[in-house]
Amino acid sequence: MFCQKLILSSLCFVLIINYLAGFNVFAQNQEGYADYIKVSDVPSSQITKLINVPYLDQNDVISGCEAISATMLLQKLGYQISGKSFTDDFLIKKDWSQKDGVFFGPDPNSAYPGNPYIASGENCGFGCYSNALAKSINNFFEQNNIVSQQAISINRKSINYLINNYVSKDIPVLIWATMDMKPSKLTMSWLVDYADEDSQYDIGDEYTWRAGEHCLVLIGYDYYNYYFNDPYKSHGIIGYDKKVVEKRYRELGNMAVVILEK
Repeated sequence: MFCQKLILSSLCFVLIINYLAGFNVFAQNQEGYADYIKVSDVPSSQITKLINVPYLDQNDVISGCEAISATMLLQKLGYQISGKSFTDDFLIKKDWSQKDGVFFGPDPNSAYPGNPYIASGENCGFGCYSNALAKSINNFFEQNNIVSQQAISINRKSINYLINNYVSKDIPVLIWATMDMKPSKLTMSWLVDYADEDSQYDIGDEYTWRAGEHCLVLIGYDYYNYYFNDPYKSHGIIGYDKKVVEKRYRELGNMAVVILEK
């Protein structure tokens, strides 16, 4: 998610929806995005795979799609944890600040910049990437003395790889794409003041945030669509056209996280 008040400009799109055979209901417009479909509206005979994962929305953690999606995976494994508890106790967070018009903040590969409960203004929440979220999930395991499982960051792999190696084997996957699968946009920049071994930037480097970033849970697929537990706007369990998802996934750097048995 992103700090709405700090985005330099907004995107406006006209949505074109075209209903096609077999409930392939998505038609891309010139901007290359499409509407979603509720999984309840898709014939069960069409769906190839759908993993049952508890659904949570991010309404209480406004900019916390990463934490809420991670919590869904943990609840799927039987752990009694809320999205708020994960956000407060396990998500790696670092404040951002400004001085003389210059912004400073962490590399999102290492920590979540800002406060995920704040949607706009000073120290509002942005989002974090796969390395930081995997480490945050492993914080949960370590602090609860759970040694049998671990979160793993999977980068630069195709969605087809994730489907074949995980989803088809009943392992849901956290992926990074965009809110409503709309195009992302480079916006606010800051100088990196926090980095760790997972960083892709050094202290003092300039980092530019990609607005529209979103983390959601990939739980299934069919010939036309990928299916997700999407915490944004209480979307629920929904499907998006495969080509649109793959495009947005590439825009965000082909990032994913899975939880595996050690």
